[in-house]
Amino acid sequence: MGKLLLALIILVTGGAALVRPWVGICSYYLLSILGPQYIWWWNFDGLRVSLIVSICTFVGVAFKFIGSNGYDKNFLYNKLSLWTAVLWITLVISYLFGPYVDLYTSSVRTPSQLLYATTIIFVFYFMSLMEIDELNKLRYLVVVFVVSTLYLTYWANNQYLSQNWNQFNYGRLMGPFGITGNSIYNDENTFAMLFVTGLPFVYYWGWYQKRHWLRWLLWGVIPLGWHAIFLTGSRGGLVGLCMVLIAVVLLSNRKILALPLLLLFLLFYQWQAGDTMKERSDTISTYETEGSAQQRIAAWSGGLKMMADHPLTGVGLGSFITALPHYSETSPRVAHNTFIQFAAESGVGAGVAYLVIVFIFFRNSINIYRWCGECSKNIDIFQIDLYNKASLVSFVGLNVCSLFLSLNTYEVFFVLLIINNSLNQICKRSIAHGNNQVQVCN
Repeated sequence: MGKLLLALIILVTGGAALVRPWVGICSYYLLSILGPQYIWWWNFDGLRVSLIVSICTFVGVAFKFIGSNGYDKNFLYNKLSLWTAVLWITLVISYLFGPYVDLYTSSVRTPSQLLYATTIIFVFYFMSLMEIDELNKLRYLVVVFVVSTLYLTYWANNQYLSQNWNQFNYGRLMGPFGITGNSIYNDENTFAMLFVTGLPFVYYWGWYQKRHWLRWLLWGVIPLGWHAIFLTGSRGGLVGLCMVLIAVVLLSNRKILALPLLLLFLLFYQWQAGDTMKERSDTISTYETEGSAQQRIAAWSGGLKMMADHPLTGVGLGSFITALPHYSETSPRVAHNTFIQFAAESGVGAGVAYLVIVFIFFRNSINIYRWCGECSKNIDIFQIDLYNKASLVSFVGLNVCSLFLSLNTYEVFFVLLIINNSLNQICKRSIAHGNNQVQVCN
């Protein structure tokens, strides 16, 4: 019965994606962020859901691109897209010319598999920039993120309450994974990132609700999201969560609520963090004597040496683990830093492109924030302001965590870029149609 229902959903979604490709875009990111194929893997077994949705969406975008209606090219032809394209090109060059690609020895994805997965991510990203060109389409993408966060918050807490200890790795909750063990969330730190980046959207989506009971219901889920991060035992997730709370307070018009909010978090942390989270968090400030932190520092040092030896191509896409023994005595591992992972594997150009993308995101967010503050408070401005604050806070948490984790293929990063680009271009289009605040969003 489950497979039959899923096949029907695939048929409807695929047909809709051919006519309205934004439906396929939202479906793709639902599969990427929620990961239903890992939660209900027995229904997805044998069905190429992601492939079918991707093909239908690509065909729909292609027909619309060459059709009479076309796209607003400003959503694709801008500095954010340019530097994202530069990043992708450097990844391809590093795969083709990286000196360690052919020496691959890691147990994770091969460079060719990584190139394929990365290319799919970038292709969908560029299609999304063209397709998510209206506020109502953006709303559905935000709903996908909110719903995914809410369900995985329930799922994480249910593993604890049902005492499903098989889902825990030495006391740390892993995300859902299928029978083969493959999953986007099988690493506890990556699973924690979902809540760090998703909870801001739950919070600001609550402000958008007119029904007070629904607003407080959404806000009531947030402490459960905190608990989910505690269950993962991720120190990076804890630091990212703290930065998210600080960012929410700084963007709030009611800063008097800062102290109660922080007190609530501290009380909840003392009550529900658990021994694993507390023991691991105690080592954050004593990294000099903590083994994992020392190994990270050694990996960063090795990554910097790789950048110095191979500034143009890097050591090769997906080859950091392979190359690290030649640059450091630490055990083979990823860089545990997104910038170093990009720059060491794909050259200094990749690192620069990544930093410029981050800079453009924050610049766009600030411009949108100012524009919303100076325009009349109609419903569209209110909605744009909430989406902008949610993505900005989420991006702050993600970037703080990226200092300690390699999140190079983490698709939430690209979802936030899509939201940022869409909001920025919608604001500019509104200005071009008669608003007198042109200088704010340029």
